[in-house]
Amino acid sequence: MNVNLNGQFEAAAEPEAVYDFITDPDKFAPILPYFKGLTKTSETEFTVTLEVGVPQIRGKSDVQTKRIGAERPKFVKYQLSGRHALGIMDAKMTFEIEPLGVGSRVDWTVEAIVSGKLASLAQGILIPLANRQIKSLAQAAQDALGGRPGGAAPVQPGLVARGAASFKDFFGGKTAK
Repeated sequence: MNVNLNGQFEAAAEPEAVYDFITDPDKFAPILPYFKGLTKTSETEFTVTLEVGVPQIRGKSDVQTKRIGAERPKFVKYQLSGRHALGIMDAKMTFEIEPLGVGSRVDWTVEAIVSGKLASLAQGILIPLANRQIKSLAQAAQDALGGRPGGAAPVQPGLVARGAASFKDFFGGKTAK
């Protein structure tokens, strides 16, 4: 199953600081959803242990990560390979960093192939769950990089709105405009 996701976030930090954060696994890896551990093997390679799966089927996966491209402070590209008892994931993740008047904008893309029992059992909810986790990661990165440019924090939706959005994401529904 192909899983292609993309998005962007803005941060108060300058592009150099954003680049340094994204390329430092000691800083970036712990903000990953369900992070369990980190083992660095070289300047550009590391293994991140994550808890993966869907609510009914969970387990740990060691995700081999290698930086395969970078130009400071403009972009970083990683190749990822994760193995789990119920499946395999191979992906490329790219971060493009642009300066703003104040701060930076980060455009990110993930191109992944997920296969195995987990993908077949959870295919209807895999992409909505992945989208939710990526949004959580982008928010955590933004927070770690000084929040939004100009210090304006977004208004957080209330409990009912968050629950309704999660329910819609889970079932692939669209929000009304």
